[in-house]
Amino acid sequence: MISRRLAAAVLGGAVLAAGITAAAVQPAKADPSGVGVTQNAAGEAGYYANDNGQTRFRDVRAQLNVTNQIKNLNGSAVNLGGVGVELCDPNIGYAAQLGVQWNGTAFVVQYGHGNLGNMADPCIQSGLVSNPTPLSPLAIHPVTGDHLQFEIFYQPTGRHHFISFKVCDTTQDVCRQAEVHVSAKNFYEAGIGVVSNSGVQLTAPALNPLVAFTNCSFNYYSSTKNFNSIFEQAHWELKRSDWVNSSSQVIMSSNGSLDAAGHAFAMFNGSTSI
Repeated sequence: MISRRLAAAVLGGAVLAAGITAAAVQPAKADPSGVGVTQNAAGEAGYYANDNGQTRFRDVRAQLNVTNQIKNLNGSAVNLGGVGVELCDPNIGYAAQLGVQWNGTAFVVQYGHGNLGNMADPCIQSGLVSNPTPLSPLAIHPVTGDHLQFEIFYQPTGRHHFISFKVCDTTQDVCRQAEVHVSAKNFYEAGIGVVSNSGVQLTAPALNPLVAFTNCSFNYYSSTKNFNSIFEQAHWELKRSDWVNSSSQVIMSSNGSLDAAGHAFAMFNGSTSI
């Protein structure tokens, strides 16, 4: 679960995030061996994990520093995008999402669960949850530079199944939670990165720093330990998802910046028209 961290830890995370962004501007390094790449016109850009026959996900976590670049992450003032975490079932197109979004006048933290589009893999090819209800705001109001901690946790046992959404703004020293009761779910995918319904307004190549993620982790139902990583190939298959345009040119990507430990990476997008 998310816990408030000491000021030194928060500062360390901020410095690490800045360092990742600066470093990734250089020519891209390769992801850890075994990380494949998929390409989509929109949906999710970042890293996601597939069930490998024995894993269903119950927890996803990540941290980031809010950047001004998030205000226009997909080049569109109409099709809003968000930056955060997701649990998803590609078989039925159902997802739980949590992240930060620019609503045109301010940054807002949004959460929600529901149906995605009818795609081959809606978890990475669809955008933000809109059905049965749009994402809902949590009472937290980050500003540029704030350090955010995100977590979605699913409780799959007992009589009452629920999804818990948690966010802490450690800069403002405030945390907020939301909980929704649901029928039994199977989350075969988990993801961290950028989600949007549209990326076509961006131009290639994806070289502009957008945001850096740190302290990334996935966890599964029967785990007896807390993983501080998303690269655990013995338990799941990790893949990178990039946005591309109609010419298959990359317009949103991590540029292979996931570190060897599998817990930090940066995101980059192409030039925007607005």
